[in-house]
Amino acid sequence: MALSQDQLDAFGAVARAGSFTRAARELHLSQPALSRRITNLEQQLETVLLVRGRAGATPTDAGRRLLGYLDAQRALEADLVGDLSVRGSTAAPTYRGVVRIAGVSSLVPGVALPALAPFLREHPMVQIEIHREVERRLADALVADRIDFAVAQDTADAVGIVEVPLGVEEFVLVESKLHVARRDVFLDVSPNDTTTAWFLGAQPARVRPRGSWTRSFMHDELGILLGVELGLGRAVKPRHTIPSAAAVRVDTSFRSLTRPVVLQYRQQRFYSRLHQAIAALLEPALRGYLGRGSRR
Repeated sequence: MALSQDQLDAFGAVARAGSFTRAARELHLSQPALSRRITNLEQQLETVLLVRGRAGATPTDAGRRLLGYLDAQRALEADLVGDLSVRGSTAAPTYRGVVRIAGVSSLVPGVALPALAPFLREHPMVQIEIHREVERRLADALVADRIDFAVAQDTADAVGIVEVPLGVEEFVLVESKLHVARRDVFLDVSPNDTTTAWFLGAQPARVRPRGSWTRSFMHDELGILLGVELGLGRAVKPRHTIPSAAAVRVDTSFRSLTRPVVLQYRQQRFYSRLHQAIAALLEPALRGYLGRGSRR
């Protein structure tokens, strides 16, 4: 039974986008034509590949298996093109493709990008994308093939995710050295950032804020640091993200807490040379960086 590549492409576009509308726009198809291709593919395979709901389109278990097949197909094609492009020359096979990474803002891109920069300069046909997926959606983004690697603090509850332990981050509460901080205001990255709630919830009752407290959102770790220095509030930050010259101090009445960090990617039967090269650079760089932080 031969599978239609047009139908496979249609399924892959919807599964990755999570939306028939976005996939139809990407493939320059009408939505009815896109739906017909996927319906025909499901009829041929005699199985449901996508669950249609208000939140969008989600792959079933069979759909995730097929998406894994498409990932392997793309990886094989990229490797073949790289090998053939230098056939007959003395040059090594080239790398090409796109690497998509998301994760905690304390490590991506600040640590991951410098670790990959020499490789990217050497292989200009490889492009890098840093995605802003929130922590609780990283596993979903991996399963849907919106990203290739995730640097996460929480283990994934999704099937088919490989997790490589990297170390831990130590979190402390900081306030301004220069200004009297608004003590009932805490700075986070975004409304989806649960770091402050997790940290305060794990503290002894005697040091927790009394009554209600307010959150302000600073976009990333650099924004949080600046906000603390300016006295806009206090913040829970990984200790390794606090420069020695920063105008902040650690409030030692709160005990420090650690969270594990893992590198995540989809489990596949075949990993391209590009995937293997990126993983071989990310794992030791992140593990080494976190190891140095734990010895400070």
